[in-house]
Amino acid sequence: MYDEKDENGKRIHTVQQIADEFGVTRPTIYRRLAKATPSSPGQTS
Repeated sequence: MYDEKDENGKRIHTVQQIADEFGVTRPTIYRRLAKATPSSPGQTS
């Protein structure tokens, strides 16, 4: 959902809309997105 974009390249859904859809908070969405994003070389988790 987060990566979906319209024809102008803008995101279709806000983080709040995604959080509401799944019944979680915005920080939960941001934490999950951070885990799904690969770290930069030389960066430790």
